[in-house]
Amino acid sequence: MRKSLTYKILAAVMALSAVNVFVPHNMLAYDITSDNTTISPEEPINENIYGNGHSFTITGGTIDGDVFGAGNDDENYSEDASGGNVTINGNAEVTDNVYGGMSGKGEAYNNTVNISDGSVGGSLDAVYGGRSISGNAHHNTVNISGDSVTSYVYGGWSATGRAYDNTVNISDGSVGGSLGAVYGGYSKNSVAHHNTVNISGNAKVTGNVFGGNSYSREAHHNTVNISGGSVSSTVYGVCGGWSATGRAYDNTVNISGNAKVTGNVYGGWSKYDSANDNTVNISGSADIENANLYGRNSDVYGTGNTLTIDGWSGSTKFVQNFNDIAFKNINWNENKPVLTITAGDLTNTKIDTIHIAGGSNINVGESMTLIESGNNTNLGLTEGNVTDTFTAGVAREGLGSTNINGNVVTFNIDSIKLSSQAVSAAQTRAASAAFVNQGTDLISDSLDTISRDDNYGVKTFAAVHGNRSKYDVADDIKINGWSTIVGVGNADKFDNGSELSWGVFYENGSGNYRTYNSFNNEFFRGDGSMVYNGGGIAARYENKNGVYTEGSLRAGMLKNELDNAMRNVNGSYGYETESAYYGAHIGVGKIISLSDSSDLDIYGKFFHTYTEGDSVTIADDKFDFDSITSDRLRVGARITSNKENKFSTYYGLAYEYEFNGDADMTAQGLRADTQSLQGSSVMAEVGFNYQPTPDSPWSFDLNMRGYAGEREGASFNVQATYTF
Repeated sequence: MRKSLTYKILAAVMALSAVNVFVPHNMLAYDITSDNTTISPEEPINENIYGNGHSFTITGGTIDGDVFGAGNDDENYSEDASGGNVTINGNAEVTDNVYGGMSGKGEAYNNTVNISDGSVGGSLDAVYGGRSISGNAHHNTVNISGDSVTSYVYGGWSATGRAYDNTVNISDGSVGGSLGAVYGGYSKNSVAHHNTVNISGNAKVTGNVFGGNSYSREAHHNTVNISGGSVSSTVYGVCGGWSATGRAYDNTVNISGNAKVTGNVYGGWSKYDSANDNTVNISGSADIENANLYGRNSDVYGTGNTLTIDGWSGSTKFVQNFNDIAFKNINWNENKPVLTITAGDLTNTKIDTIHIAGGSNINVGESMTLIESGNNTNLGLTEGNVTDTFTAGVAREGLGSTNINGNVVTFNIDSIKLSSQAVSAAQTRAASAAFVNQGTDLISDSLDTISRDDNYGVKTFAAVHGNRSKYDVADDIKINGWSTIVGVGNADKFDNGSELSWGVFYENGSGNYRTYNSFNNEFFRGDGSMVYNGGGIAARYENKNGVYTEGSLRAGMLKNELDNAMRNVNGSYGYETESAYYGAHIGVGKIISLSDSSDLDIYGKFFHTYTEGDSVTIADDKFDFDSITSDRLRVGARITSNKENKFSTYYGLAYEYEFNGDADMTAQGLRADTQSLQGSSVMAEVGFNYQPTPDSPWSFDLNMRGYAGEREGASFNVQATYTF
């Protein structure tokens, strides 16, 4: 019915040909007027289809015309073409071009073409996510998941504008034909950048594949990911970025999974300018036996082009024009070469990265073949161009030596040691033990507070402790944290003048710290956090002569988490440990009255804390943390004045010695140097106690302390008690 109407309109226009009447192009075509339209004609449609920004699906029949999701093919069309969404499935056959969006002078962006079945295109036709003659083509997508596309495929295309951030996804079906090619983005006279082609699943691509292609300007930061299927092509083959007269730089080709690639693979290609910093990455079980790998083409100069062999081993036909070969995640095997090359030229190539997979069993004196030429070709690589250092996982590093015997490059393990960043893990364990120790101080302070006033009976108490401390371990560790304690207890005075105070409590602490490490000459910071939760009981007995004895028992769980703790060639890693802790303290002292308003408290206290060990796996390397035992002795004195007033003040000095506090760790069987909290510290304190009236059930205490020595820093406590 619609088609008949179109013909009538056309006849009327022809009849009025003597009159200068303009008829828009899309009045002579099949127009889509609403979203989610389905097209499945019984007879072929010999017209262009215009979506006008509406989503539609072609599920069957033959379309012998161009298909537009948005815009049209008028070169003078100046509006943007966006929001086009075309889906082709079922048994549909589209013989001409398919455009997600098309504009002459405007931009083409945010358009999508989905092809899951049927056939599209002839040998000279194309599928475009978005196309613009003089505007930019960006953020367009083509998804192909089945059947046949015998044409060119462009994520984005522009003649004079930029092509950027376009994507082509091919997960199944046959694409390319005898003349076809796949482009993430194409610009004839401007820049093609940040475009992506993804090939996976059972896709079969015949023809060249370009991440980005610019004829006369730059092609940069484009990517081709081939994780499955097969790609067979000649001439340019698979190319991260291509330019005739401009630069090709920072482009990437990733071949991984079970992908099969035959033909040429270029990180970057330029005919007249330069190709720099392009990368070809090989990983998984990729089949590149019949591929030729190039960092760049031979016509131009280029630096920084890298071939990365990542956890892969196998053979390829030819390797040339790489400035560097990086071996990452080597599966250590003395009997199998990593890379076998039929032929190639590595005369100006360096091997700057040798990284063995984490968890590998490596020993001094062992060796492995990195490169071997299958036909005894001398590859031109020299020993001076191979690094003498290696890393393994995150835990180990060492020195090696290279032996080049004609066509065979062998790397020997000469020494192994624990990496410096692995040592920091033992330091963080020491930090977490120190933080739990600080909680014991809060328990002792709470006993002082609930015993200080002359109110007896059931008491509730709560305290908050904030601190900023630095501990003198191998590398100083700074801890910022908060600890809290809440509890209920009782204070009694007996007929003989002695007093007994006791309480049960819940404790919680949270703190943070930072670590500083380096990997591959790059410094980085780790951010750590600690949390402990526990509980216990504490008691204090004081006789009428002012001699007192106190003690506590506590237990809980400590969680330590560190982000960006370590790095290797694969990235950064964090880890988390969780350990039970147990603690006790005992103290003795004597309160000596100096006057009616002041007294002197002389005391000695012993603190014991035990933190269980734990094991974690980081980048396949096993870290075993030993348990930590802390034994601290503190002796000191405190003078309290104005104790008869509602405001009283006190001042104190103390000396503390840590006898143990050793944090030991092994990583992949290598023991780290002990990180110890052992040593002396001195403490000075000042505090204020407030009780509104002698009969008030409330009592408040503020305490500030400074530390020097093994522990440096400051802390403050705020405590409150209420007597029922």
